[in-house]
This record gives sequence, C-alpha cells and structure tokens, in this order.
Amino acid sequence: MFIQTLLPPVAGQIFRFSVAGCSGTTTIEVHANDQQLLQRDFTGLICKSEALIPDDCHGATLRIYAVDSTGKNQSIEFEISESDPGPHSMLAVSR
Repeated sequence: MFIQTLLPPVAGQIFRFSVAGCSGTTTIEVHANDQQLLQRDFTGLICKSEALIPDDCHGATLRIYAVDSTGKNQSIEFEISESDPGPHSMLAVSR
C-alpha cells in the first residue's frame, strides 16, 4: 500500500492524493493537527481523493492515514504551506 501526491498541501486550497495497493475495504483519514478533514471508506485497488485545507491551517501538520481490511496501513505527513511552494518542494519532504 502506498500514498502519493504530486503537489504539497497549501492552506485554503484543495489537496489531491491517491492511495493504492489496497485489499478489501480501505478507510482513509486526513487530519490537520487535531482537526479531521476527511474520513472515507472505499473498495478497490486505487482511490483518488481530495480534501479542502482550511485557510487558517498553514504551519500545521497534514496527516493522511489509510488502513485496509487485511490490516495493511500507511501514513504520511506534510507541513501545510501558507502559499504554493511548487512541486519541486516535494523532493525535500521527509516521510
């Protein structure tokens, strides 16, 4: 299972990502610090999803967590930017 995105999360914008390599039903949760932005269940091998990042969340940690019905799980974290740092910034993110 893996989680991927092409662009970093930016406050006030829609953050798009996908989860792939899942089995059975998979639950995805997206949080900005303690605020839940998305909870979604899906079935299939790949799920493309999106979450609106609130305007006041710059500097917060965006966390995506996915777990499937076999117990496989994956999580990833990003710092939410105040403005768009560009796709090149994804190379510097530690995960």
